[in-house]
Amino acid sequence: MLPILLLTLAQPVLADGIVTFDSKQLPPEALAFIKRYFPEAQISHIKIEKEFLRVEKYEVLLTDRTEVEFDRKGVWTEVECDHVQVPLGLLPAYVSEYVEKHFPGAFVVKLERKRKELEVDLDNDLSLTFNHKGDLIDIDD
Repeated sequence: MLPILLLTLAQPVLADGIVTFDSKQLPPEALAFIKRYFPEAQISHIKIEKEFLRVEKYEVLLTDRTEVEFDRKGVWTEVECDHVQVPLGLLPAYVSEYVEKHFPGAFVVKLERKRKELEVDLDNDLSLTFNHKGDLIDIDD
């Protein structure tokens, strides 16, 4: 019974999240990314997720409804725009070329960087997954 009680009491310390409006809570790399790719948008709020008292990720909502996730170092892991195109400067050339060639008129609304893959969601509800070499490895609708 005591171990269960201790684990229950420790939960807030082990996993926690806070919401803030203070952009100074973001790593400098994350702030620079937002200023570079979303210069017109302001930060609406930031959710900071922690585990074992260490920041694991930052979830940022911008005033244009864009959501950006950063790892603890401020490197982007996910960018989701609200029915508008992800800034072209974020797209690797292989993604731009593939989408332009195979889905003319479609555009990227979400990028998610995983360990060895890049998942790309298009405005036509297709999801493309590329490996770290730029090869298409999956299409999902």
